[in-house]
Amino acid sequence: MLEKLEIKNFALIDNLSIDLHKGFNVITGETGSGKSIILGALNLLLGEKADVSALRAGSDFLSVTGLFSVPQNHESVPWLIEKGINPEDEDGAILVKRIIKANGRSSAYIQDEMVTRSELAYFVDSLVDIHGQGEHQSLLSSDNQRKILDSYTHSGEISDKVRSLSEDIHELNEEISDIRSRAEAMEKNRDYLKFSLDEIDAALIKDTAEDENLKAKINKASQVQNIYEDMNYAVSFLKDSKKDLYNAIGALSKAVKIDGELASYNERLNSALIETEDIAESISSYLGDIHFSEDEVNAMQERLSLLQKLKRKYGGSLAGVADFAEKARSELEMSDNLDEAVAGLQKKISEKEAEYFESARALSALRSKSASVLQGKIEKVLKGLGMPNAVFRIEVLTDTEKISAFGQDSVSFLFCANPGEDLKGLKGASSGGELSRIMLAVKTVLSSSDSIETQVFDEIDTGIGGSVALSLASCIKELSEKKQVLCVTHLAVLASKADFQFVVSKKVKDGRTFTEIIQVSGDERVKEISRMLSGDDSEAALRHAREMLGG
Repeated sequence: MLEKLEIKNFALIDNLSIDLHKGFNVITGETGSGKSIILGALNLLLGEKADVSALRAGSDFLSVTGLFSVPQNHESVPWLIEKGINPEDEDGAILVKRIIKANGRSSAYIQDEMVTRSELAYFVDSLVDIHGQGEHQSLLSSDNQRKILDSYTHSGEISDKVRSLSEDIHELNEEISDIRSRAEAMEKNRDYLKFSLDEIDAALIKDTAEDENLKAKINKASQVQNIYEDMNYAVSFLKDSKKDLYNAIGALSKAVKIDGELASYNERLNSALIETEDIAESISSYLGDIHFSEDEVNAMQERLSLLQKLKRKYGGSLAGVADFAEKARSELEMSDNLDEAVAGLQKKISEKEAEYFESARALSALRSKSASVLQGKIEKVLKGLGMPNAVFRIEVLTDTEKISAFGQDSVSFLFCANPGEDLKGLKGASSGGELSRIMLAVKTVLSSSDSIETQVFDEIDTGIGGSVALSLASCIKELSEKKQVLCVTHLAVLASKADFQFVVSKKVKDGRTFTEIIQVSGDERVKEISRMLSGDDSEAALRHAREMLGG
């Protein structure tokens, strides 16, 4: 319930505070006094887009603050607790604030927690429902008609399941479509990949350094004559050095017989002799093997040319060629498995569809059953709103093949105001005044099944008078026994039914215009009802006003 509304620097409002009450609250006043401004400020709390043109001239900001009492069992409580706000800790009192600065920046708060505009709208929408002068046009939308029926059926759980399953099916179909697109692209590339992989595999690349090793061998083959000559010289010198070493060992052996301490030198010379002989033999063996035929050199050059060609085509290096081959192999393998993947997804879709159709049938049955009850209740209220011959029907048509987030049903409201006429859709069968009353009837019936605490009507009485106005007043009065009702009206008969009346007026002070609002009772309220009846406070009008107020 909205307990208090404070407005600062909004249009003609400087600083205004309204203490609202449980039951039927009515706001009245002369045309142009500022009643719509108050409703405009309330719309800001419901997340309406900020408009700096509403800022009072000379002000740096405007603000709208609402104090709401939130029951512990209200649907918004879990969401509030997620935000770190527990209504129980606040005695159920939740303060909501919207600030708009002159630079166009907007901020919103729930308690002291800053929230986004959409979060603000989500919370306040669960507490307040505003029926504006043109809102009844929303009844013409088939989607809104379906939403109205679903709100009455309390089909939230099954509706959520249907929506979730339809989304799963859509995502699986999208995945199949994506796979098939990839398969088509792969098919175009498949021959190239297969040819490339065959070419790489046929090359039997030993390792990623094979090309460098070949280069080294080819270079060696081109220098083999020089190597042979140099190594021959080395063997010749080693042979000469062996003779010298033999002579040195013989001479040193004689000296060792005289001085045994020289034995270590003799040992070292013997080791040098052995190493020299081994090196000479190794070089001789090398010389025996070092030969490259012309065919061998040509083969190596052809092999290197093949490797260079593969490098140019597939990666710039043999490591790059190996990476290309691995990716090509993986993509071909994936291509081979796509049909299997699609089959797996189609199986999942079949399972999801079976579950969806079962849930959708249950939802359709619930809607059809609820529609027959809801249409009767709405029709009953309409008869009490000055349409004694009204016929109202809710048609639920089911397409059993359809898969959508909202189930398989299309919902249509059909209406006939006069005997002998055919039932038609609301767009072709209802005037503006009739639509307004149908909307009121809908809200009246739904009031017992939703958790919205505050119902706001902005001049719902436009174009209505006489006995219809009296019926309208009685209907809203009855609604206020279940909800807090805030109604902006020009109808005296409607205002007289209210539990509390507030009068909006314009004042001029120091050359500036201000909108004010006061709660009236007693003689002041009688005078306001009199003004609404006849535009003056004549004795006849005052007497009529007292009678309407039961005084």
